Amino acid sequence: MQTSHPGRVVVVLLLAAVASCSRTSENPYAAIKNAPLLLATLHTVTLATDGPEVAEELQVKGFAPVHFPSNYPASDSVESSLWSVPEAAVGSAAYFRGPDAGSVTVRVLKMALAANGPPADSPVEKAFFRNVLGTDVPTWPPAITRSGKVRVQVWTFLIPDVVLANKRLRENGIPVVYPPVGITTAYLGDHKTMAIRAPDGTIIELVQTLAL
Repeated sequence: MQTSHPGRVVVVLLLAAVASCSRTSENPYAAIKNAPLLLATLHTVTLATDGPEVAEELQVKGFAPVHFPSNYPASDSVESSLWSVPEAAVGSAAYFRGPDAGSVTVRVLKMALAANGPPADSPVEKAFFRNVLGTDVPTWPPAITRSGKVRVQVWTFLIPDVVLANKRLRENGIPVVYPPVGITTAYLGDHKTMAIRAPDGTIIELVQTLAL
C-alpha cells in the first residue's frame, strides 16, 4: 500500500513557489504581461570611443562617412542629456552608412570613456529586449573590433508612437530616463524621442519620425 505524505507535498509546492518568485524578482522583464510592450526596429548604433581607430576601421570595412549640416545647435543639449554624453561629443558626432542596404547606421562619438559597468545577465537581457522592445538582443557591430577603447553608448530604435510607448512603459514599471520630447536634427529631421536603459546600462533611444 502506498503511503501519502501531504506535508512533503506542501513543502515541495512552497519551494517551487519560492523559486518562481525568486526568478521573477531577479528577472522582472520575464513577468511582463501582454508582451512585447513595444514593436521596435533597430536604426542606429552609437559608439563612444576616445581615439580615431573606430572611424578608420569602419571606412576600411566599407562604411562611408555621411556628412550632415551642423545647423541644429538647439538639439545638441537635448541629445547630450538623452544619451548621457558631453554636449561637445554630440556636436562632433560622425556618421557612417554601411555597404549594404540593410546595414544599421553607425554614429561615432569621440569622448573620454568611463569604466565599463558589470555585464548584464543573459536571460535578463534577452527578456528585456524580447518583452519590452519586441526584438532580439542587438549584436556588437561586426565591422568593429572589440576593445577597451570603444563601447556601445546608445541603441536607437524606431517605434510608431512615442507617447503611447511612454504610457505603456510606465504602466509596466519600466523606468523612463528621458521623457518624450520633440526635436529637429539634420540626421532624423523632425522627430519625437525618449530614452530608457537596457539592463547593462546602455541607453535605449526610442524615436518616432514623421515618416512613421
